[in-house]
Amino acid sequence: MIVRNFEYLLALNQERHFARAAAACHVSQPTLSAGIKQLEEDMDVRIVKRGQRFEGFTTEGERVLAWAQQMQEDCNRLKQELHELRDQGMQGAFRLGMLPATSALASTLSIAFAEQFPDLQLSLQTATAPELLHSLRQGELDIALTYVDDAPGDGLDAFSLYRERLFLFTTSPLPSGPRISWDDVTALPLSLLHSSVPLPAEQQLQRAPRLLLTDSPAVLVAQVASGHWSTVLPQSLASTLTPTPNLRAIPIEISAADSTSAAPVQANIGFVTIKATPLPPAVHAFMEMAHSAPLVDAIRAMLASHKPYLLRAARKTVTAIA
Repeated sequence: MIVRNFEYLLALNQERHFARAAAACHVSQPTLSAGIKQLEEDMDVRIVKRGQRFEGFTTEGERVLAWAQQMQEDCNRLKQELHELRDQGMQGAFRLGMLPATSALASTLSIAFAEQFPDLQLSLQTATAPELLHSLRQGELDIALTYVDDAPGDGLDAFSLYRERLFLFTTSPLPSGPRISWDDVTALPLSLLHSSVPLPAEQQLQRAPRLLLTDSPAVLVAQVASGHWSTVLPQSLASTLTPTPNLRAIPIEISAADSTSAAPVQANIGFVTIKATPLPPAVHAFMEMAHSAPLVDAIRAMLASHKPYLLRAARKTVTAIA
């Protein structure tokens, strides 16, 4: 049975006139009459007294009408309960975990989210990817913005948001090739921002002859600007090094000469949540916001922040693959 046909019946009871009932339902009179006829066939009873005009309902029709009215009340109560449930889901604590590599986007997202849902108590936590997954499983986070290349494991769901690649950023007088291999990168003195690249890349970079680790973007800028240290960052964090004179961005590639354990040069960033159907209202709303037009524009701008530092001779080629 089609619920819409019950709506026709309720409208006919309200208007006591076929044409007015059809107008109230925004359909033609033949459509309304056919719907009620179908309802009579489904119920195997006559519902409406037939005549030149509406003459009322049969005894069986009155019973069907009572059920239709009860269904309408039940539907209205269900809508109200769902509305209240959503409102409750938009109150209380909302805990966002993020990687240092995603802090710029997480900040933009959290500001927009807090403005749209002022009753939520928003908190942000920065941690490594394994720590974020652990916190999710422990119920200490509602959602994490992290790497989603690897399956997060049982009990968690991953939702990809964007893909970016890794670049060597340097002010040193390196050979002016359009790309650089992992083996050449790891032959350089490197200064790295803690947890700013995926774990396989971080392990690859441990091969560097000299390695400095820092949690401070200001320290990283000073070290790279000195000309004695280079760094590896995802393209979205290029603005971390602004302004640094003579800064160049060189895309990392996996070459035939690289070791067989060379790390990937791209990373998928996205959301990881506890597996649930449906998702909690606040979590669903947060992910929806990330795909809204203003946030998509912000992500595109963030991913283009490395372009001013590309080698001039290779800029056109590199931009096409970045």
